[in-house]
Amino acid sequence: MLKGFNGATSMKYDLFSDISSASAAGFDVLEIWKTKLFDAMKWHSVEDIVKDFVKNAIEPYTINSLEQATFSKDFGEKLEECEMLCALAQDVRAKVLIVVPGFIQERLPEEEIKRETIGVLKELSKLADHYDVKLAFEFLGFQNCSVNKLSVAREIVKAVDRKNVGLVIDTCHLFGGSSTLEDVQQTDPEDIFIVHINDLPKIEGREIKDSDRVMPTDGILPLNDFIKTLRKIGYSGVVSVELFNEQYWNLDARQIAQISYEKLSQLL
Repeated sequence: MLKGFNGATSMKYDLFSDISSASAAGFDVLEIWKTKLFDAMKWHSVEDIVKDFVKNAIEPYTINSLEQATFSKDFGEKLEECEMLCALAQDVRAKVLIVVPGFIQERLPEEEIKRETIGVLKELSKLADHYDVKLAFEFLGFQNCSVNKLSVAREIVKAVDRKNVGLVIDTCHLFGGSSTLEDVQQTDPEDIFIVHINDLPKIEGREIKDSDRVMPTDGILPLNDFIKTLRKIGYSGVVSVELFNEQYWNLDARQIAQISYEKLSQLL
């Protein structure tokens, strides 16, 4: 498996810092946080960004992310944003755009959610295909997210039936929601475009939050069994450390990347 670092893990640092820090730590690929890319482009050309990836011998893998892609107030705007992000991905040589389902006010019938999501992903897929970019659909384990289970996300991707549309499996959303290792075991490894790895402390009496995430192996999630399951089904792609924890953001950028790499290497 390839080792990845997600820019959310070092949120307060810029893109060039992410590139150099992730490279120095030993990561194979970097997931680009889109606001960092936009900020970098205010002062640097796309060519400068590409050269920095090459100089540091690390590959850009994803752009994170197209949010509220489904059940949006203006789907036309989402199409425009998707095309813009796909064009940027092509320019900076990233292979994948992460696509996040929409949050909804009240629970809808599952068939309605599937119908909306399948239709949207098919349209986005056509756009992405023009730029040779893959779309990785990331279910979120939160109750108010329209797609919050791996089993439903898997059905949706299968129904879309396009080679450039696959899945993100994030351990926070997998175990913090209502999905299981059995759901992972039933997933076609060809449909998994990236894995986001993180851990969670013991949480009782409330729903998990993104900011609860801790480094892999520092929490209570069955990550060893998770990795074993990925290997069992034949997944050999990117496993990327993604946290949204401000306690880590306050560390030096290289220290964040180094800790992330050591924790991920220990797990793998």
